[in-house]
Amino acid sequence: MAWREYRDLLRHMEYDMQRFAEDGLRGFLEHPAAVSRFWQPAADIHETEVGVVIKLELSGVSVDDVSVSLSGAGRELTVSGVRSEPLLDRNERVGCHLLEIYYGPFERTFHLPAEGDIDRDAITATLRDGFLTITLPRRPEVRVTRNIPIQTASAE
Repeated sequence: MAWREYRDLLRHMEYDMQRFAEDGLRGFLEHPAAVSRFWQPAADIHETEVGVVIKLELSGVSVDDVSVSLSGAGRELTVSGVRSEPLLDRNERVGCHLLEIYYGPFERTFHLPAEGDIDRDAITATLRDGFLTITLPRRPEVRVTRNIPIQTASAE
């Protein structure tokens, strides 16, 4: 092996160790209970005219291995599951050059806005092309004309 190949190999190892340390430290500092989880899927959250959309990158995860749940108070939406590595792929390895795909259990929790904004009974989730898209529609705004009674005040 040439000296240049060793330098490249060391550079890749240094990059991987730095990324692993940063990911581990970030997870520990953000969520102390998250130490038991190995990875968290990347997520995007954006608003549309009809509500909020949460999109998670879950390539290699089947619909049977993921769950979406809403807390009893309706304030937290949790996505959890597991991405399993095929045993055949793992057993055939004789050496590794780069391992960046995380396998194992995952969990993400998203805090929802206060009551009245999201229609919690109309939340939908769709897994397609490796992305889980969760749609949180806003409650339709009800505008009802209301008569306000006028009280008479006695003059003193």
